[in-house]
Amino acid sequence: MTTTQIKIRGYHEDRFGHVNNARYLELLEEARWAHLEERGLDISFLEDRGVFPVVVRLAISYRRPASVGDTLNITTRVSGGSRRKVVLAQEARLAPSDEVSVEAELTVVFIDEGTGRPVPLDEAFLRAWPELRALTESKGRGSESEREAGPHKTGRRKEGL
Repeated sequence: MTTTQIKIRGYHEDRFGHVNNARYLELLEEARWAHLEERGLDISFLEDRGVFPVVVRLAISYRRPASVGDTLNITTRVSGGSRRKVVLAQEARLAPSDEVSVEAELTVVFIDEGTGRPVPLDEAFLRAWPELRALTESKGRGSESEREAGPHKTGRRKEGL
């Protein structure tokens, strides 16, 4: 888990005097990048592998507004995943009250720059991301491709995400 502290500035607010809902997406993204960088999964790591992260699903709940001068402590943690996707849970809490401002859960896949297709996370990713490794190893028996494919009688892999 990573905690990123962000102070709310004037440009984060909308004309109604609180952080605009779309701005929260940017604040959460900043915290996600900090989470990746803390593990050594920075832009050079991704470029070396020819991949980039893409959010394919996002659910967000707005609980309490934040305004200029407030500080948000945003936690980011792995809450699920496999070798093909990572599910992250994020929570933004107002300091010092610790009240929840925003909760989000999102799914990220890593896209191959050449093919534009999602790729499985290699050993270097799992070494850098031990909490994801623990999840992938606890998924039960069977190979990764069997778990990803699911109970298809044809034996063909599902296309897409």
